[in-house]
Amino acid sequence: MSSHFDSTALEQELAKILPPQRYQHSVAVGETCVRLQHQYQEKFDEQELYQCGLMHDIARDWKVSALTQFAEEHQLSLEKEERDFAVLLHAPVGAALLEERGFPKQLCIAVRYHTIGSIHMGRMGLVLYIADYIEPNRMHLDDGDRASLLGEPTLEALCIRILEAESMHLRSKGKEITHSGLALRTLLKEGGRL
Repeated sequence: MSSHFDSTALEQELAKILPPQRYQHSVAVGETCVRLQHQYQEKFDEQELYQCGLMHDIARDWKVSALTQFAEEHQLSLEKEERDFAVLLHAPVGAALLEERGFPKQLCIAVRYHTIGSIHMGRMGLVLYIADYIEPNRMHLDDGDRASLLGEPTLEALCIRILEAESMHLRSKGKEITHSGLALRTLLKEGGRL
C-alpha cells in the first residue's frame, strides 16, 4: 500500500522547519533506508520507506520543555530512559505527530523506536534504526567502518554490530544501553527476527 503523502511536499515542509544540517540528515536517512531495502531485499513500499527516514526526526529540534509537555498532554507511553533523558522524547513525540496526520502505522512505530531500538519496532523500524546510524553524513563512521557494517549478510547481523558499538560507546561515558536496546540485541543474537 503506497503512502498518500507526497515526498516532495514533505521535503519542502521539513526544509522550512528543520535546521539545514538536520534536514540533510533526514533526507540521507530516507535515502539510506531505500538503499538498505535494495541491498537486503526487503519488500516495503519504497515511497513509504523513504518517508519513514525523511520524517523520523520531525521533533528532534523541539525544546525539551515542548517535548515533555507534548508527551504529558498526549499521555504517551514512555520507556524509563526516555523519561530520564528528555532528548530521546523526540521519537515518541514525532511518532505521535505523524500518527495524528495519518501516516501508516508501521512507519509511526518505526519512528517511535528509532532512538532506543526495540523488539516492538518492526521490520521497517529495523531498517530505520540502521539507516539513522550509518547514513553517509554521520561523522562517527568513516567509509571503511560503513563498508564493513554494510558487508554484514543480514539486517539482523548489521543491527547486532550497531547495538554492540553503541553499548561500547555508552560504557565509555559511564552509561548503559537502554533496556529495550538490550532486549533487542538479545533477541537478535538468539536468532530472532523482527
